[in-house]
Amino acid sequence: MSPFSTPAILLRRSSYGDYDLIVTLLSLTRGKITVIAKNAKKSRKRFPGVLELFSVLHIECRPSRGRGMAVLQSAALEDPFSGIRGNIMKTAYASYWAELVNLWLEEGKEQTRIYHLLRFCLDSLDSSIIGNQELSIIFQLRFLSISGLSPNFSECSMCHTKVDDIKGNHLFFELAKGGILCKGCSSSRLYALNLTKCTVKQLLWIQKNNLKTAGRLKFSQASLREGRTFLEKFIVFHIGKEPKSLKFLRNLRTQMP
Repeated sequence: MSPFSTPAILLRRSSYGDYDLIVTLLSLTRGKITVIAKNAKKSRKRFPGVLELFSVLHIECRPSRGRGMAVLQSAALEDPFSGIRGNIMKTAYASYWAELVNLWLEEGKEQTRIYHLLRFCLDSLDSSIIGNQELSIIFQLRFLSISGLSPNFSECSMCHTKVDDIKGNHLFFELAKGGILCKGCSSSRLYALNLTKCTVKQLLWIQKNNLKTAGRLKFSQASLREGRTFLEKFIVFHIGKEPKSLKFLRNLRTQMP
């Protein structure tokens, strides 16, 4: 591996020994990468307080002399997103998105679309242009779509009746099938989640529109809660575990209005 430089978003950091840090980043050109920042805890000249979660950096790395991970040579801060770290609820949402990316992506595979998605959502979260919960719905839906796990909201997964032709306002969603069910097809499905047609059509609209357009959609409080709850259950089902940050986020929402 030759030396490289790239924009990157810091997803995770952990201590390694007395002075070093292990840093996981989502880079624009190389996807998820894990590098070692040697002497990062004491070198103010090389890393002057820039290795903070969610920060957008421009990094320069070189290969290790052995078979170890690449070495972070320098990191220039492009956007600190200080508005996120100064707000516990925003930090909880950003932590959830970062953990999803870290859990799902393989190392070293370019993920340009996910990089731009995460950066857009972090920027919007930092500036409060879009509400926290609305942004999380947008992030999760787009993340699932890019990852090939997009929920099917357009028709019944069993009889293929289009959502507009399904009678009534109540639909169901079976996690294992990844799609909605009409009332007739859901009668024998014990573990189907309840969804209103209004919420389903809003989620479908977000799937079909670009990020900036999707951010203009106004949810009712009922649809916001329903969509948020559904997507968090859907993601946990498909990744096979509950992210620690999601558990923290859920606890925090019960304590704050």
